[in-house]
Amino acid sequence: MTSSIPAAATRTRTTRHPWLAMIPLLLGILIGALAISSVATALPAIRGDLVLSDSGALWLVDVYALSLAATLVVAARIGDAFGRKRIVLLGLAGFAVLNVVGGLAHDGLLLIVVRALLGVAEAFVVAGVVATIGAHYQARQRVLAYGLWTATFGAGSALGPVLGGIVTEGPGWRWLLLGSVPLAVVAGVLAIWLVDDSRSSRRPSWDVLSIVSSIVALGALVYALHEVLAAPVPAVIAGVVAAGALVFFIRRQRALREPLIDMRLFRVPGFSPAIVRIVASSGVSSASVLLVSLHLQDERGQSAAAAGIAILPQAVATALGGVLAPVLLRWLSSTALTVLALVVQGAGLVWLSAGVGPVAVPLVLVGAGFGIAATLAATTLFDVTSQDDAGQVGAIQEVGFALGGGLGIAVLGTIASIVGAAGFTIALVVAAGMVVAAALLPLTRRLPPAAIPVHEDR
Repeated sequence: MTSSIPAAATRTRTTRHPWLAMIPLLLGILIGALAISSVATALPAIRGDLVLSDSGALWLVDVYALSLAATLVVAARIGDAFGRKRIVLLGLAGFAVLNVVGGLAHDGLLLIVVRALLGVAEAFVVAGVVATIGAHYQARQRVLAYGLWTATFGAGSALGPVLGGIVTEGPGWRWLLLGSVPLAVVAGVLAIWLVDDSRSSRRPSWDVLSIVSSIVALGALVYALHEVLAAPVPAVIAGVVAAGALVFFIRRQRALREPLIDMRLFRVPGFSPAIVRIVASSGVSSASVLLVSLHLQDERGQSAAAAGIAILPQAVATALGGVLAPVLLRWLSSTALTVLALVVQGAGLVWLSAGVGPVAVPLVLVGAGFGIAATLAATTLFDVTSQDDAGQVGAIQEVGFALGGGLGIAVLGTIASIVGAAGFTIALVVAAGMVVAAALLPLTRRLPPAAIPVHEDR
């Protein structure tokens, strides 16, 4: 017997303007984006003060994204069960407390642990924000909400390295952490006042084996992708562990009556193509930043600071693309605009592959294409499912972005490093092929959520 997805999740409503809720939600995303990106320019000072080894410095950078990706699925399930607003508040509270501890830390290991726990806190924030947007906004409003989400993350990613350098050279790197505390407190207070709560009406799954295997699979996979160039042997071992845990997780979900993640979501028309587009677009976008930065410094002799400024147009264009996506839907359908955005991103990558001339314009194409395509692909995931699935869908979306970034850097960075002199060109041409292939995926007709048979009696 087959039943349809319930039309709505359990939620509370207020009489306030619905867009006011985006203020604390976007502030939570901004805090996380700054935390991820600002450490890059502050790392030399942190390393000097805390006497970190090479591996310790690497862990300080990578552990945040690692713990964020590993705990997203569990955080989303907790939000489905106990309320998405509550996990946002829990994450913001954790962010405030942990940043105080980190800002006062005088031990490198303690700061690494704090960064790992900050990643967990941000997983709660991200899972709650993404699911709340999916549950509370519909149609064009949802596109705009995700556009603002993309723009905020893009702006934070662009400003982070600049802010990290300014603060480090001024009051000191510790104020990168301590300065986040009032932001987290303000976001939490506004969230209590402005954000409506929501949760899934379905009975939550707390299968321990599913939870453990999801954490192991995602954590090991993100580690493998991030470390494949720096530490290939441990990365391969982690990749094997990730593959085994992922296979177990998928089989476990198919066998459970109440799975942690319903794998049949991937059979919903339009869902899997949207995930592939998120992975491909975010992957080539992340890789282009790395490849262009290395090219400008190694081949054109620019300083690290000059290279950072040269890459800034891509981050700005990503933010603008997210904001412009709902406006452009006035003239093009979501499907047509997504395909066009991915093709534009591919064109920018091909232009960059020539390795000559200013990089600003092609980087704008790459960034704008990513901003538009990512916004629309994320919106599609929620358009073809129901509000009850918002937590699961949000977690899958964010894992797609995280794995896309890691996979893009790992694959394309490896190509660039092993090919030799032509590596930069070949890697970017391959990147263009990947994103155009994602654009040409079979287009499927969307079904209304109520008509999609996902949950069946087992």
